[in-house]
Amino acid sequence: MSFKTIQCGLVVDEPIRRKLWDLMANKNTPLVNELLEQVSQHANFETWQRWGTVSEASVQKLCQPLRTDHRFENQPGRFYSSASRMVTYAYQSWLALQKKRRLRLDGKRRWLEVVQSDAALVQTSGCDLEIIQAKAQEILGSLNAEESSQKARPTRRKKPNLKVDRNLIGRLFETHESTKDTLIQCAIAHLLKNDCRVNELEEDPEKFADRIHRKQKEIEQLEAKLVSRLPKGRDLTGERFIETLRIATEQVPESEVEQRLWQAKLLAKPATLPYPILFGSQDDLRWSMNEKGRLCVAFNGVEKFIPELKETPFQIYCDQRQLPTFEKFLQDWQAHLANEATYPLSLFLLKTASLGWEEEKGKGDPWIVNRLTLHCTINPDLLTAEGTERVQQESIAKFTTQLSKAVEQETLTKGQQESIKRQRSSLARLQNPPQRPSKLQYQGCPEIVVGVSIGLDRPITAAVVNLVTGQALTYRSTRQLLGDNYRLLNRQRQQQQHNTIKRHKNQTKGHINQPSESELGQYVDRLLANSIIKLAQQFQASCIVLPQTKNLRERLSAEINARAEKKSDSKQVQDKYAKEVRMSIHRWSYNRLLTAISTQAEKTGLAIETIAQPLQGTPQQKAKDVAIAAYHFRQVSSN
Repeated sequence: MSFKTIQCGLVVDEPIRRKLWDLMANKNTPLVNELLEQVSQHANFETWQRWGTVSEASVQKLCQPLRTDHRFENQPGRFYSSASRMVTYAYQSWLALQKKRRLRLDGKRRWLEVVQSDAALVQTSGCDLEIIQAKAQEILGSLNAEESSQKARPTRRKKPNLKVDRNLIGRLFETHESTKDTLIQCAIAHLLKNDCRVNELEEDPEKFADRIHRKQKEIEQLEAKLVSRLPKGRDLTGERFIETLRIATEQVPESEVEQRLWQAKLLAKPATLPYPILFGSQDDLRWSMNEKGRLCVAFNGVEKFIPELKETPFQIYCDQRQLPTFEKFLQDWQAHLANEATYPLSLFLLKTASLGWEEEKGKGDPWIVNRLTLHCTINPDLLTAEGTERVQQESIAKFTTQLSKAVEQETLTKGQQESIKRQRSSLARLQNPPQRPSKLQYQGCPEIVVGVSIGLDRPITAAVVNLVTGQALTYRSTRQLLGDNYRLLNRQRQQQQHNTIKRHKNQTKGHINQPSESELGQYVDRLLANSIIKLAQQFQASCIVLPQTKNLRERLSAEINARAEKKSDSKQVQDKYAKEVRMSIHRWSYNRLLTAISTQAEKTGLAIETIAQPLQGTPQQKAKDVAIAAYHFRQVSSN
């Protein structure tokens, strides 16, 4: 299930804007900052670090006594809930990222300790390479047979095991650590460095050394990222900047890391906007139409602290393309008011909302200069009758399963009984879905798939693959996808380079205002996305397979550093080369491009799949392998 966010401007009288700014900037944002600090100092913080997450209940427990603190009191109840949710999101993201980095670092170190070149394996084992390969094939066959026998056994596990290769790698490591047989250890090392396969080709020592060097660079980068700062919040008053400036002028940094930390704090653009207010329930927002025909919205709990909102609610100002979606919010709300007992809130088009400020240029009070905005998250499936029916059936199946499990329990607590009552009520409401327009679904050939690869030398490459024959029907490079608009890509790169130089000059002079990028990059991404969609429609492809961007920049950065050290022995030349290449890849927003492709695909009904992109091969080969890997992934999932 994919969600989409739309936004609009909110217009209201100046006294209301002033009171709202005071609540958000002087009450809610300091509360968020205080919660961020208390979470990092909590006695269970190390436990949360091991788990890689923190529960919202733990943050709410910390927030409860702060409600009576004179610094944070007199806020709407939704504002306290929003602060807890904001801090939970921030730390869940940070803790999960740190846990993944730690696990990946351990895996890379483990791999680096085991693998050796073929020549070193021969010397260590005292056997010919053919004997090592034969032993590796024997081990591989034994592990695959064991895996097949385990799959044949009946199990209670409902979801299929989708990470077969990772399980195989894990068992290879376990076997390597448990045995003392040198030949077996060398055979496992041969498998681990060749992606769990026996490589019968002669190994290139230079390429193997480059691979080891890249892995070492990846480890260095992960070690540096693990020493990352905790979430610190937004300093609207500038107190932290002044304190850092005082420390930097009175003390000498103990290390280069501390010096860079001070520099980052002093050169960072100061926060000028308060934290947004998050609304996690559909009925937290009330929609209406005023006497002038303008769509309006009100927020539960806010009118108690800003009584003027009862007479003049927030007016919606949005783009004509998004207006129909906001009108559907009003229709859903009116239908809910007419049938509160039977209308299902879970099938509301609106899922969550965020009330915040958008920075604008100008002089004056911040509540006058800045723009008040509302971001709404929707489920695009609920825009059509077919999508609504699919979501309805999924929700019914979910509640039915939960109820069946609850009924099987002999004794139920009061909370569990109330939960069952709510689930039954929700299940009954789901029998009355809202009316949505019907839309014909796109139909493609199941055996035709478009694979997309991204890389260092060529930003994006597409391949149309026939999964039955395994052959690529055609390829498209970035230049071919853009066609006559390729000049816009060159113009975008020149603009980015100019802004980078100007931004650096402004930082050295201590200027706060920095040049911003235009929307040319977003326009180029949309052109590429449209070209890929047209390519898929031309060949009647059933889906588009996109590469995962997880750890992409880290892998590319490690490859750049390895290339730089290979290019020259001079540290100055290495840094200059790495900086030039790194600047070019970090200006390209891979996530934005892939999001644009996903958005356009959803509009046309094309399915989207994601898969890990292989590290070796040409851009065309990678795009083809991505499509074929998605096909094999389906086969594993269906077994």
